[in-house]
Amino acid sequence: MFSLSTTPISSELLTESLQNEKAGAIVVFHGWVRDHNEGKKVKSLEYQIYKELALKEGKRILEEAKKKFNLHGIMAVHREGHLALGEIAIWIGATSSHRDDAFKATRYVIDEIKYRLPVWKKEHYLHEKPEWVFCKDHHHHVHFSEKEFYSKQSALVNQDKLKNAKVLVVGAGGLGCPVLLSLAGAGVGHITIVDHDVVSLSNLHRQSLYSVNLVGEKKAIASSKKIQELNPFIHVEGISERVKLEHLQHDLMIDCTDNLETKYFLHDLCHKLRLPLISSSVYQNEGQIRTFIPGEGCLRCQSEVTPDDSLLGNCNDFGVIGAVTNTLGSLQASEAIKFLSTGENSTTTHTFYLNVADLSIMKVKNFKKEGCKTCAGEVQLEEHKVEVSGGMEILDIRNLTDEEVMALKPHNVALCCHRGIRSKKLAMKLQEEGHEVYSLKGGVSSL
Repeated sequence: MFSLSTTPISSELLTESLQNEKAGAIVVFHGWVRDHNEGKKVKSLEYQIYKELALKEGKRILEEAKKKFNLHGIMAVHREGHLALGEIAIWIGATSSHRDDAFKATRYVIDEIKYRLPVWKKEHYLHEKPEWVFCKDHHHHVHFSEKEFYSKQSALVNQDKLKNAKVLVVGAGGLGCPVLLSLAGAGVGHITIVDHDVVSLSNLHRQSLYSVNLVGEKKAIASSKKIQELNPFIHVEGISERVKLEHLQHDLMIDCTDNLETKYFLHDLCHKLRLPLISSSVYQNEGQIRTFIPGEGCLRCQSEVTPDDSLLGNCNDFGVIGAVTNTLGSLQASEAIKFLSTGENSTTTHTFYLNVADLSIMKVKNFKKEGCKTCAGEVQLEEHKVEVSGGMEILDIRNLTDEEVMALKPHNVALCCHRGIRSKKLAMKLQEEGHEVYSLKGGVSSL
């Protein structure tokens, strides 16, 4: 709840109203009237507020904070009228499961309130005439300039183009973490992160945006908070769900996913919507990067059928090292920065291959097949929701034959095998028969 008050704010009453047994922390912020500002001695303050708009925008800010920081509750009260020294000008309270979220939420809210609300402050000085100040002009806790932030790279990139760019990053895991860090540091103005998964302990060795205290948190939300902290001059949005058509209103997609089915789906989607795509893959010590420009060659030029993930296996079977994913992710981000700055890069014409074990590299010219329907944008998108990460009753099929599973005709369950490959195939067969059956992604090894 956001409100305005013409009378002194009672912090005790407001704090009591936020009590929640499910919350592990409460953080309360007081903004007081102090006796000086920018070298001038202040004796009092006077706030003038456009009430209707302030209440509407204040409510929106609190709703954003609650969603962004996974809060149990949040409140804010802003004073209006004349305030004496020591009085509370603004009060913000937030409750959350973890104290870090509540701390960050209160800071986010005060910055957004100062920036977005129509609030004017009149400072009454001890020895000078009073002055009106628009709070928006003093909204952020950052005390350095954007130009200073990018000063070491400005000679190498087109900073204005990066600032105006909108990039969609799908996957915030081993590849996504270094990609996001590099894009944010470079100043890509609008970054959207889409990932439906959560942080898991076995992934921390290679996913450098997360720490042990974030296990179980949504990757898209956790990663968006981290890179927003890195660069306050950009806009970051985290979406904890699977990719949808409405997410694709961007200048570039960067594919950081870890399975062929998803990669081919994103590839087809970008070609259908004529959206440039930079994709990277990692297998043990090897990796590859390619930039796809719609109409200039595609994966379907080489193989019209989406390869079966079971033919390759995954990191649960063959392992993965953080240094490898970080290297490929950083190179993928570098290609994105070059593409956004100049409209071209090294992997639009050639696919780049790297073996980190022996530091060997290879570049293979990209192939375009004459008459390829995908290159022409004639794409029939087919995405079946087969895999889930949890949240359903699990049926362990490791000791059952395929025939026994099919005969059971299970309904509204997630099949679970060793690695998730066999269960996925059976779930697809059962779905074709009309049963609401899914496969636990990664199988038992993901639990």
